[in-house]
Amino acid sequence: MVYVLMANKEPIIVGHGKFNRAKVICDSKNGITNGHIKAIKVRLYHLYGDYEFRRYIIPCTNKLEAYEIEKELHSEIGGNETRIPEEIKKRLLERVEGDEIATLLLEIAIQSSFDGLYDLRRWRRKGIIGNEKWKLISKALEI
Repeated sequence: MVYVLMANKEPIIVGHGKFNRAKVICDSKNGITNGHIKAIKVRLYHLYGDYEFRRYIIPCTNKLEAYEIEKELHSEIGGNETRIPEEIKKRLLERVEGDEIATLLLEIAIQSSFDGLYDLRRWRRKGIIGNEKWKLISKALEI
């Protein structure tokens, strides 16, 4: 399948794959998909933006068809970048303002080449992020 998440008519996710990947377009303030590179992007749009979301699923007969449709949609409407709009990023970082370490960790998570939310949780479990910083970060991300 090809899956699309639009925020105020702007494509923020255009991807292909099975349900486990597509479920990221159903994320909300109350639900987060683990393991998707754009999970943090979707989370931040829900928390720090004022958007109307629309979700689309395009069933496909095989992976090649899904890949071709996704590629065509990327060239026509976009939706293939992980960049966070500056206004959303600014609002997020205001929640940890004055704490350079928490700011740095959030910046790194946003730039993750995997799932920034997963990275933060893993760093927490491994003791890289202490209690004080985790309280700030988890409050800012509402996780």
